[in-house]
Amino acid sequence: MPKLALQFLSFWIWLAVSVNGFAVSVKPHEVRDLQYGEVLFHFYQDDYFTAITHLLVARKQNHLPHHRQEAELLLGGLQLSYGMLDQAEARFNRLLDKDTDRKLRNRIWFYLTKISYQRGRHEQAFNTLQKIEKPKDKKVRAELALLNANIHMEMGENAEAAEILRKAPAPAGWEEFLRINRGIALLRAGDIKKGRAILDKLGKKRSGDEELRALRDRANLGLGYELLRNGEAVQARKYLNRVRLQGPFMQAALLGAGWADTEHGDYEQALTPWLALLKLSSHDAPVQEAHLAVPYAFNKIGDSKRSNYFYKQALEFFDKEQQYLGEAIQAAHSGALVSLLSQRSIDANSSGGWLNEHPTLENVPSGRYLVDILSGHQFQESLKDYRDLGYLKHLLQTWLENIGLYYDMVEARRLAYEQRAPLVRKRLGENEIAALQKSWQHYNTLIQDDSRNNDPLNLATGKEKQQWKTLQQTQEKLAALPEQPRFIKMQDKARWLQGVLYWQIQSDYKVRLWDAEKQVKELGNMIGEAARNHQQVATALVDVKAGFDGFDTRIETLRTRILSLLPRIDIGRANASGHLQELALKELETRQQRLASYRTQARYALARSYDQVARQNRNESEEAQ
Repeated sequence: MPKLALQFLSFWIWLAVSVNGFAVSVKPHEVRDLQYGEVLFHFYQDDYFTAITHLLVARKQNHLPHHRQEAELLLGGLQLSYGMLDQAEARFNRLLDKDTDRKLRNRIWFYLTKISYQRGRHEQAFNTLQKIEKPKDKKVRAELALLNANIHMEMGENAEAAEILRKAPAPAGWEEFLRINRGIALLRAGDIKKGRAILDKLGKKRSGDEELRALRDRANLGLGYELLRNGEAVQARKYLNRVRLQGPFMQAALLGAGWADTEHGDYEQALTPWLALLKLSSHDAPVQEAHLAVPYAFNKIGDSKRSNYFYKQALEFFDKEQQYLGEAIQAAHSGALVSLLSQRSIDANSSGGWLNEHPTLENVPSGRYLVDILSGHQFQESLKDYRDLGYLKHLLQTWLENIGLYYDMVEARRLAYEQRAPLVRKRLGENEIAALQKSWQHYNTLIQDDSRNNDPLNLATGKEKQQWKTLQQTQEKLAALPEQPRFIKMQDKARWLQGVLYWQIQSDYKVRLWDAEKQVKELGNMIGEAARNHQQVATALVDVKAGFDGFDTRIETLRTRILSLLPRIDIGRANASGHLQELALKELETRQQRLASYRTQARYALARSYDQVARQNRNESEEAQ
């Protein structure tokens, strides 16, 4: 098999499925702090930036008394998602102490394992992972098993990884991922027979789920290329035939199928998948390689005319591709790619500064190559950093524009203070509280005296006092009249009425005394509260004025801080854009080198074909003579 096909023989490595995350819930059983519930609302809406800002404010104001540890864990997880590995690791380590809840401690150990794994510290990741207690949930155990297996494979311990995956539980939806990872681990460990058996079984499985169908295609493609590399072309063709022609791995499968046919000398059969590749309007490597493979096959079957035709066609194709690649490299050098990204509108409500539109490469030269680069994981991570910085810059600029509004708000309050303060001072100067306290003291003394003297008439109503006075005057007038039976009878009746009135007043005296004492006490409390409010208003008149000056200082401090952050963000974005350019150029230059190699092979093969034709014609001429 020609060397140009070797670049796809390691395709099976793509099959290693890494664990992207761990389903660790940060939601407590019961939300007891309102501010934490608000943070969780934004978090579960995927609005992570708002969640972080609200969480930091709530921590600063001590509004999370019941969820301090959960809040710290959530903040660390959000920092980890933003790539702030140092800050996240330090926060998680601070959470680990003897008082840490067991479930919380397990989640912290997982995050620390993930950080070590991302940084390539695989032994440290393994040691940290061992500290996590075995969970009861099968899905969580499956995730941990995948992470553990990936760590072992990174350390070259493929047999151990396969054994871990063999013992791992396989809950619904996880069986295929565990199986494909185990198959890859076995292949890497050298147990080709078992690895093939597992991938073969997975490759036969039917599924209505698109993700699982793609996983099946990847298994068949990887196993097909592995068999092709080991010289088992017939078996390789069988697995490559299983790959869907409508799937994302169709091009690589067609290319591999052709090379499998050539391994047992069936070059005509190889032309079927290779010619199908030439009909595709694609610029991927399988199509580029097919432009060499097709004339190679025609040459093998002795059709020099068609072989030369397709070699010429390949040279034209490679020349155009070289031109497109040159334009793409120039666009990357000129910053057109980063300019495209910076022109996108940022959705202020989206999480973490993600763009609210899908990338378009309409005005970028040879954007067909940049589409592939944009889909790469490393590029996407750098692009995410670039977007996050752009979103942060957008927020800071918005806040900077709104600083003037805060000054206006403070000025409006200052004017209101200056208008109302004189009236308030005037009322305070009248000392109404002192008059109320004096009046209350008078009535309080009366009630206390009456309680000691026990005189019911002091608590008589106004009507009763008027009646008592009338009866007193009536008796005085009757006493001045002659002592006649009629007048004596009237005097007796007046005394009787006065006695009845006194009896009525005396019978209600205890209740009236208790009610009066209660009212005086309540009135005293109200006057005391009024006195305190009086003092608070007097103090506020002084403090409010000082507060205005304090707000001016705080607003100016924030403005200065924003102004200091903007240049740092610009530097960070410049570094990120430089990194994006570097990644794009590296990929484009790799493509250019591969294309140059293809072109050289095509020219050499065409020249050799012409040489063979010339020798054949010369031989025929000599024979004719």
